[in-house]
Amino acid sequence: MDRYDDRDVVITNLIESYDRLMEFGKKHLNDVFTLDGIQRVSARDKILREIISNLLMHRDFSSGYVPKFVIERDKITTENANLAHGHGNLNLKTFRPFAKNPSIAKVFREIGLADELGSGMRNSYKYTKLYSGGEPIFTEADVFTTVIPLSEAATATVGPTTQDPHQVAPQDTHQVAPQDVDQRLVELTEFCSMPRSKREMMDYLGLTDSKNFRERYLVPLLEAGKIEMTIPDKPNSKNQKYRKVNLEIKN
Repeated sequence: MDRYDDRDVVITNLIESYDRLMEFGKKHLNDVFTLDGIQRVSARDKILREIISNLLMHRDFSSGYVPKFVIERDKITTENANLAHGHGNLNLKTFRPFAKNPSIAKVFREIGLADELGSGMRNSYKYTKLYSGGEPIFTEADVFTTVIPLSEAATATVGPTTQDPHQVAPQDTHQVAPQDVDQRLVELTEFCSMPRSKREMMDYLGLTDSKNFRERYLVPLLEAGKIEMTIPDKPNSKNQKYRKVNLEIKN
């Protein structure tokens, strides 16, 4: 997080470089639950694919400038030497794509690491909205820079920590029997007969651990179609609520 917590110097061919960079990104970024319409997608992986492919395909290989891929608490930044066709931030509506290394780009498309010219910028906008609610910034200059804003959930530490166990709420740490979880899922579904916020749902169950709540209750109910989002096109909206899905079956 301070640029020195983890570092990988990648000196190999472009295909292996892609794999190394993808693994580095997946190691340090959480795969936040996101929906594209009603389909579960990994917005994290979609974003990484686009910015890493761009970093490798469109680099000016005649320059000695060392490309960078940096993950900080609130953003991802990539930098690479560039044969600029203008200067300043790129606008999605007026942007005109230009292949910097057509032969390399063709190979990347053929092996499935990139799509048609210009799609990377559109996809980056789309999936950054889903992942963090923000918008990426692409800056054309002699050094091409991409900045992807991150939400707190993207870089939050998960798993075991050094936190004092006495400070953790008992209801978040004790083992819950599978049948008890099933019963609580039923109760939570009924609780959402009226639209409820995530905080209201956690308070109803007496939980304080957001990750535990998401994995044990929220995601299973969404994937099972028991509850639905009130704002499905903006899954990370601060006004997001969840309601019970009522199915009417007629013969």
